[in-house]
Amino acid sequence: MRPIGLEGYWMTFFSKTFGWALALALGATAAMTGPSYADRAATANERAAEGKLLQMPVTDFRFNATLVTTSKVDEIIRPGDVIARFEVHVTNTARLKINTIPRRGSYPQSVPAGTILFEVQLDNGVGYCTPVLPDQGLRRAQCFRDINKDGTFDAGYITESIDRGLRIYSARLQGLSPIPQTPYEVTPGDLIPSEPADVVLKSISGNKIKFDYKLNGIRLTGEECELNSEKPCQLMSQAFFFELKDGGLRILAEQDLNAP
Repeated sequence: MRPIGLEGYWMTFFSKTFGWALALALGATAAMTGPSYADRAATANERAAEGKLLQMPVTDFRFNATLVTTSKVDEIIRPGDVIARFEVHVTNTARLKINTIPRRGSYPQSVPAGTILFEVQLDNGVGYCTPVLPDQGLRRAQCFRDINKDGTFDAGYITESIDRGLRIYSARLQGLSPIPQTPYEVTPGDLIPSEPADVVLKSISGNKIKFDYKLNGIRLTGEECELNSEKPCQLMSQAFFFELKDGGLRILAEQDLNAP
């Protein structure tokens, strides 16, 4: 939507962000939206040599999200209020054709054949991760990469401890290491159920505003921005201009960045 009487905000905004595409999930596909948790330099896309550790910075992955509801112009939000709600989902899944090798520090240590993995957007491609089941609690999961895109996984990560979401989750990936060639097939994204995500106003301190991204009520990560008449706060696929009002934030303008 384009708020009437705020053309100046959006002309300034679009002049500075022409061609901008949302990177989450926290990436986005052309038709999907998502939050970005990292903007790290992409790594070289080369095959993993057997037995050789691949050096790679710790990576936050991103997921896809579709807007469900958002606060509107002139609404006042206060700490603890939800400003936007999304449905988090995955574009593709993958089915393992064989068991993976055991890896210490993860659960399960060996991922069995037939397991459905969910796709995550990385800085330089995609990975596939084991889903979390509700009764498993805190876990460190495995994620896999097909570095040369030949239908076999040849490298894998271990995530940080996960307490976010039911099946889909966001976690930092670390320890990219070569694995024996592990064949898989790409399968539809709807094999993994979608999950709700909220953007929640956390705090207001002077001109600094902090937001939390929450998946199934569990905090994923945060976003911080400043009150600025020329630059909006970008929260997932939404952009907002705010002003301080009655101890909260009054929305001056909001825009769906993926709207035609």
